[in-house]
Amino acid sequence: MEEEVISHIYPLGKFRFESGDVLPGMQLAYETYGTLAPDAGNAVLLFHALTGSHHAHGRNTTLPEAGRFWQPENYDGWWDHMIGPGKPLDTERYFIVCANFLGSCYGSSGPCSTAPDGEVWGSRFPMVTANDQARAQVQLLESLGIQRFSVVGPSVGGMLSLALAHMYPERVKSAILIGVSDFPPIEHKLSVFEQIAAIELDANYCAGRYSLTAPPVRGLALARIICHKLFVFQRGLEKRARRGVTSPNGLLTWYTPTRNTESYMIHQGSKFAKRFDANSYIRIVNMWASFDLPSLSGESSLQAAYSVYARHNIPFLLYSIDTDCCFTPRQISFFHRRLLKAGVSANYVRIHSRKGHDSFLLEPELYEQGIRSYLNRKND
Repeated sequence: MEEEVISHIYPLGKFRFESGDVLPGMQLAYETYGTLAPDAGNAVLLFHALTGSHHAHGRNTTLPEAGRFWQPENYDGWWDHMIGPGKPLDTERYFIVCANFLGSCYGSSGPCSTAPDGEVWGSRFPMVTANDQARAQVQLLESLGIQRFSVVGPSVGGMLSLALAHMYPERVKSAILIGVSDFPPIEHKLSVFEQIAAIELDANYCAGRYSLTAPPVRGLALARIICHKLFVFQRGLEKRARRGVTSPNGLLTWYTPTRNTESYMIHQGSKFAKRFDANSYIRIVNMWASFDLPSLSGESSLQAAYSVYARHNIPFLLYSIDTDCCFTPRQISFFHRRLLKAGVSANYVRIHSRKGHDSFLLEPELYEQGIRSYLNRKND
């Protein structure tokens, strides 16, 4: 039987975004697993991926702050196989903290949250940056009495790990980054624009001032379809998709799908549109596409930014996935070389998988040994 867990809400209060906007009453939803040591020296900060949540372990069927977005597929922790007694993120050894991103719709403040005027923030909610996320999560850790910690970041969470380690290098013991490079390639930026355009062109979007009872479902579903093809191993998609062709779930008006891959993508898009908010999605994918470490850090180049990691002796473990279309092994290998050139201690592991970018969610057993040994070695 899975462990029942509950989410907590941390009141950030008045929060200044990098955009200059200052919003009152901001909050972060988070969960913790394990017991914090008396000296608070066993903490691990875990970032979730693009549209994930802070619910990484156990079973949580109730999150009132998320409203209708907390669907049954959210109930089980997204990294259950990695967190728990004797697992790589060993709850008998470590105290793991995972917080939902600012701007998301899973309990942290975002466009769906209520503003002081009684209306939802909607399009008035600022765009968020990796630095915004880092500052908010470090504020949470400080409230828990944590000053030093390791970071683990899969996918976009790896980019946030880079930003946090640069902003607070004296706090980071070690960093594990999975399936992510140090900047988004041009195809990502173009894809994100296509996704935002798909939402904007939905008649229900109303410039971001839509009612939560009549959201831009079609635009959000199409945005997810555009993005989802980066997360799977495309050459294996026909085998992965269910056999047969199913109904388009009201997403299309005239065209009838004739291929199982089309049905698969419609299913993924439609399912996602039930569990996420369009304004939140725009903020999170824009944060991804806008990630630029030199600009975020004020450094002149990537090498200058990396020198901060070297000066503070922050060791890195990087994973790539050989069928990843999102961040390819070539990109992550070059990232690894740039870290080494800057004098950073960095290990690189290439995972062999047929699951694409989502391998870290679908095949955690491929990462278990490496993460366990690395965390144990760097935290002894």
